[in-house]
Amino acid sequence: MPLRGLSVLVVEDDRDHRELARDMLTALGARVTVAANGDEGVKHLITKGCPDLILCDLRMPVMDGYEFAREVRTHSPCRQVRLVAVTAIRDPIAYTRTWSAGYDAHLEKPLTVKKLEDLAARLLSGGASER
Repeated sequence: MPLRGLSVLVVEDDRDHRELARDMLTALGARVTVAANGDEGVKHLITKGCPDLILCDLRMPVMDGYEFAREVRTHSPCRQVRLVAVTAIRDPIAYTRTWSAGYDAHLEKPLTVKKLEDLAARLLSGGASER
């Protein structure tokens, strides 16, 4: 299991999606923490340190996923963490915007265990980002 023992931060404003992601990641052996928006996510990184992986929704109140990624990549101590956009947005412009903001990969909702396992195997085993 590529996620066993790794720490993952899930940044997602929708409670059901947040809990589903936490449950799937926990079942895959990850240690999961959550934040309800990008601002909470940045504060978590500053106070709790860097996880191995961040999954972040794009459309959120307070601080959206694009702004969150820019903050992580430019002002946080976690500039090198693997960052994955998780979204229901399915257009080519969204992919371009996620890469421009600093994401390593773009996962479409709904999340599945298979998608998470495949992504972790690619990104966390030293593989290249999906840019």
